Amino acid sequence: MKAKTLNVSKRELVGTGKLNSLRAQGLVPGVVYGHAVKENINIQIQAADLRVLLGLDETDSLPVELDIEGNKVLCLIKNVQHNHLTDSTTHVDFQAITPDSVVLVKVPVHLKGTLVGVAMGGQVQQLVHQLPVRCKVKDIPEEVVADISAVDLGQSLRLSQVTLPEKVTTPFNGTVVLASVVKP
Repeated sequence: MKAKTLNVSKRELVGTGKLNSLRAQGLVPGVVYGHAVKENINIQIQAADLRVLLGLDETDSLPVELDIEGNKVLCLIKNVQHNHLTDSTTHVDFQAITPDSVVLVKVPVHLKGTLVGVAMGGQVQQLVHQLPVRCKVKDIPEEVVADISAVDLGQSLRLSQVTLPEKVTTPFNGTVVLASVVKP
């Protein structure tokens, strides 16, 4: 999965009052931490740029390359805090990683194929839309594709029937039902 780039700058301001004035200027405070950086880095991000990034479907598994005043740091979004009244983002945490870091992330599950059970009048119920996977950052798949074409009416597609991409595992066991074909 290709990393998205986000331009940020270091921030010197700390403390609630100072950070509120920062937010009033259209900036969101954040922090970068993890084994891939020597020490935590306090940052500030343009709120509009962050909104675009957080609006992407795959945010839970999206590697983000932060450009911190010319210094590029590969990260995953770990925590996003919101104002409960306005739903605006008030703070974001990034975990610094390397391409070889092993991470647990969620990736979308997409069903493909013409369903046998639908031809008999059934409807598809997808029960798992995002699958947690464990792999190196450089091996994070864009999606997990599940072929549901052999599922008859009243049957289910289990995780054990899906082939995961190479070098990718999941903490779920094979009995987890991804989708079913049921009578309407």
